[in-house]
Amino acid sequence: MDDEKILPVEEMVAWEEFTDRVEILRELDQWVKNIQRMGSWSTAIISPRRMGKTVLLDRLVNTVFFKPEYRVAPFYFQMRREETTLRDFLLEYATTFFRQYIAYCHQEPALYGDDSVKLEQLFDYPSNHKAVLLAKEFAEGFLGRYQDKRYNDIRNQWDGFIRVPERLASYSGTRVAVIIDEFQDMRFYVHQVDEQSLERIRERRLREPDTVVGINLPATYDRQAQSRKAPMLVSGSAVTLIFRTVMGGALGGRFGFKYMRPLSIPDGATLLRTLLRLYASDAAITPENALHASAQVGGHPYYLYCLSVSECEGKKFDGPEAIDRVVRYEIERGKIYGFWQTHFQDNRKHINADSDEPLGKKIIYHFTKYNNRAVEVGEIAEKLKVPKKAVEEKIERLYLADLVYRSAARYYTFNDICLMRFIKFVYEKDLEGVDEVDLGERNLFNTLKGRFLEIVVQVTMMKFNHETLDGRIFGRAGEVEVPLFRYVDTKHVKGAATRQRQIDVYGDEQRGNQCWICECKYTKAPMGMTPVRRLEEAAEILRQSERDAGRSVPEVRMWLVSTGGFTGEVLDYVRERADIYFSDHDGINGIFHAYGGNYRIPVFKDA
Repeated sequence: MDDEKILPVEEMVAWEEFTDRVEILRELDQWVKNIQRMGSWSTAIISPRRMGKTVLLDRLVNTVFFKPEYRVAPFYFQMRREETTLRDFLLEYATTFFRQYIAYCHQEPALYGDDSVKLEQLFDYPSNHKAVLLAKEFAEGFLGRYQDKRYNDIRNQWDGFIRVPERLASYSGTRVAVIIDEFQDMRFYVHQVDEQSLERIRERRLREPDTVVGINLPATYDRQAQSRKAPMLVSGSAVTLIFRTVMGGALGGRFGFKYMRPLSIPDGATLLRTLLRLYASDAAITPENALHASAQVGGHPYYLYCLSVSECEGKKFDGPEAIDRVVRYEIERGKIYGFWQTHFQDNRKHINADSDEPLGKKIIYHFTKYNNRAVEVGEIAEKLKVPKKAVEEKIERLYLADLVYRSAARYYTFNDICLMRFIKFVYEKDLEGVDEVDLGERNLFNTLKGRFLEIVVQVTMMKFNHETLDGRIFGRAGEVEVPLFRYVDTKHVKGAATRQRQIDVYGDEQRGNQCWICECKYTKAPMGMTPVRRLEEAAEILRQSERDAGRSVPEVRMWLVSTGGFTGEVLDYVRERADIYFSDHDGINGIFHAYGGNYRIPVFKDA
């Protein structure tokens, strides 16, 4: 990025800290682009706190703002957790919209981010732009009504203004993406009162924070949420609350969902190396150790940041034991501890609501073993010799406290091993007569080493987007254009009369009936003909399975990836096959680096 370039939104992290998120950023960019042809509908981004939603939205706005060809103005409103009157909030909301709309039309990033600009100042903004002239007319009409004492029902004015983005988009042809961060907070901090009453609400918030609510403003978007000319993109860090906000009541059925998950382990390792360079330049780390650290925190971006700035005495990253020591410090005494301790205190009304407190603690403790999978209520009940209902009631409270989420009528724990270790640390010392829960992640890291190359290939393929790359990294002369995949994962294939075969990585191209299948060999020895024949057999089984299902046979691109290179026999064979790409250690590193990797992929000592 050009350091001198003014961005419409000041991002909260250094530009180079933004790692991965290519797939969801691309999807959201396409969501904005499709608004012009009325091809997008309202969507909610949902994930636990500190997963990077606001950073993602900042980057999205800073990306689509500089695409005037989309003719979609990003209206980005970030909710603050501060008590305010509806009258003041309406003026701030309206001013932000008109300022950002005009700024986009004229590609003025400084104006977009200048919240000191008052609404009436925009009336004098020089412009011959059709959309801007209309926006100024709308703004003057709004301010006239806002200041006219005869229109003193501020709630009606709010309801009327919500439709302004859609109306302006309809008349001007420049559509709007209504982007609201922390959307659920609009239920709690805006009050239809005067300033004197607001002061009493502030005092009450300090005494009884859980009892203060405001106007349910999200419910007023019931019409706006269905707009195709100005659809909504909302986010929230309170998973349960944002889910209930957009799924229930007046907004029920109006929103789609996108879930943000932790980074992949390789991308987490890339982020950690970047963070250490920025915040702990004397803390060197090898690629293998970076992968170990990323695995220990599940690729969670905030936890990786905590490791990089940790105040652990004698902090080092020169081996698994040293890394584990820093992780343990952060969970038991550092920033990760403080983060979750605050969360538990803020949600004590749910977590500690038990008639039998020791039993409640035992249930929470045992639930930690279900990291990233469904919680087996019956198993916990049997282990503790208590009724299932008691366990279900406790898990429901943990759901309300954003410690589990619900899907298809079942409870699941978040993919957050550090949360589970925090709970184990806090609760285990108070419990007697319970079976110890093992939350060690060393086995996970060993599994990671077994599948590491497949994960790298899968994550990298998900970032492909019709770029042109040097053909040598695929074993080809000239250049190779990589496709955009709609789906990338491990795949099992089987025909009616064939055996089942696992494909290490399968990618379904977005255009046409084409796919890629990959065979990955992560050893120091060169790949021989056996894996090649295995991949060819998998390709034929894949084609046969499609014939058996009555579907058209796909065009299959085979890709061999081997960190140890290839035998002479394989090289002679694949050079004659236009449908087979092949990448050695240098080749896959070249592809990895082209998509943000900041180190060479390690070959583990026992590979």
